[in-house]
Amino acid sequence: MSFRYDENAPFCIKNVSFEIKKGEMVSIVGTNGAGKSTIASLICGFYAQNEGQILLNGEDISNLSIKERGEKIGFVLQNQNQMISKSIIFDEVALGLTVRKIPKDEIKERVNKVLKICGIYPYRNWPVSSISFGQKKRVTIASILVMNPSVIILDEPTAGQDFAHYTEIMKFLRKLNREFGITIIMITHDMHLMLEYTDKTIVISDGQVLATGKSTDILTNEEITRAASLKKTSLYELAKKCGIENASEFADKFIHFEQENRRKS
Repeated sequence: MSFRYDENAPFCIKNVSFEIKKGEMVSIVGTNGAGKSTIASLICGFYAQNEGQILLNGEDISNLSIKERGEKIGFVLQNQNQMISKSIIFDEVALGLTVRKIPKDEIKERVNKVLKICGIYPYRNWPVSSISFGQKKRVTIASILVMNPSVIILDEPTAGQDFAHYTEIMKFLRKLNREFGITIIMITHDMHLMLEYTDKTIVISDGQVLATGKSTDILTNEEITRAASLKKTSLYELAKKCGIENASEFADKFIHFEQENRRKS
């Protein structure tokens, strides 16, 4: 897939090609201006690619409208306040169904079910303005989840959150991924998020795919981190100082150990 904003401009997305399997939890990483958000916008239909195809379950979705794609692919903005247009939580989550003229009884059933999944059902009749930053993030995710999408794309899902809220939202996303089989794609600068929560990473540099692979392999590869200006994980530095040859395996085991201890606590 290739794309340029103007026919006289050079391509800013250049022959990008990658595959994400159903049920995967994936990071798309790279420096500012690398093309990450543009790729997400192309997938969602906000822009139309100049060359290539976008396939979902083997079918080309290039001719689908933004509204039609929105029923299959949800996009959560970094700033949730830019997504919220209703004052009451229930009404906000129901909005996508309401504009599609879904029967009221079905709307109530689907919205209440999603609110329970997202842990905000008790607040369904509260004003959106009265809940926390993290809860607002859940409201925006719920408003997409109610459409029964196959894929959810999140732009910097943990930006501006302290460690407690960071951990809370990531555990919730992992639950959606593992228990409900929803494919999660995260655009992020957060190498810790990439390393701990996603098994697969797509590295974008200068509008091209520089590398695709296991997150620990990416962040323990000096050539890739240097070329994409990514920050190497401190686990890699520790492995080097300790004389551990397989830094990727060391990072995998350390992360697994940390996750197990966190679950127990």
